[in-house]
Amino acid sequence: MRAARFFALACLAGGLAGSVPSLGLSGSAPDSVSAQQACGRLEFISGLEAVFGRRKTHQQALAFRTQVTARGFVNANIIEGCDGFRVVVRGIDTFDVGVDLQSEARREGFLVTLECIQAKPLGRLEAIFGHGRDRPTATAIVNRADAAGFPGVKLRNDPCGGFEAYLAGFEDQREAEAFVAQAKARGFDVVLERN
Repeated sequence: MRAARFFALACLAGGLAGSVPSLGLSGSAPDSVSAQQACGRLEFISGLEAVFGRRKTHQQALAFRTQVTARGFVNANIIEGCDGFRVVVRGIDTFDVGVDLQSEARREGFLVTLECIQAKPLGRLEAIFGHGRDRPTATAIVNRADAAGFPGVKLRNDPCGGFEAYLAGFEDQREAEAFVAQAKARGFDVVLERN
């Protein structure tokens, strides 16, 4: 009788162990997006950031950000990444503005680096009409495209400063390639990209 109870208990324990997943020890290998999300932020907007410094802990980053904001860089934020925490200023439209900010920060004793942020790819086909160093230059590309019969061209930040003029919304590769051929026939050096 005692052996039967022991056997039943062992079967129950074995059944539970097999049906309950081990805590974080099983599962498929993570893809690159999951790995990015696990170790840091998944970016949705490309752009340029001024990195004032990196710290190992959040508490150290908070203390450093207080020093940075006390010297006039009030838009400094803390961004968590795989290598710790960065104290940064984002929203820099052009590389020239970034260099000016970098120079100003160095006068205050901060060894700022300018770094490019690439947004998560959406996987859609886009016709790229061109890049402008600043907003007026990129807007001129959009206006020229509109005047040539290509309405709907939009602007977005380039990862390393400046702006990109693009058009999205193609059903498939064939439609996108036909559009690119039509744009090139009208004098635009349009490139098809998957973003």
